[in-house]
Amino acid sequence: MRIGAKTKAIGTVLASGVLVLTMSTAASAATTIPAASYGYAQWNPNPSGSTPGDAMRACDNSADGYGVTAKLMNSDYVWIRTVTTAGHSANYCTPWKGGDLDEDDRFLVYTFRTKGGEEVMIDYRSVGAS
Repeated sequence: MRIGAKTKAIGTVLASGVLVLTMSTAASAATTIPAASYGYAQWNPNPSGSTPGDAMRACDNSADGYGVTAKLMNSDYVWIRTVTTAGHSANYCTPWKGGDLDEDDRFLVYTFRTKGGEEVMIDYRSVGAS
């Protein structure tokens, strides 16, 4: 059985589409935790390209004088990871801060509005490690 040029082209386009969808799904696996109009935090459970797994970052997208802080709490109610945009101008995201975590545990990521060392909690999400 001979495959024609049109059939090969259609197959290539379909395979490329599947690859793009697969890559988009992996890259968009991060959970976004809002910090109202101040910005947001992101939690990424699985490594994806240059983004590490079990990692979070904070992003400030508002030039209002406030920063965004994100904190990760374990099931023993202990803060185990913190990232903050404090001291940076708006439209800034911290580098991803990661490290291997127990996959059987659940965690909470909290977002805070921060200014002058004071923090006001905005939101939180339950997340898991992978």
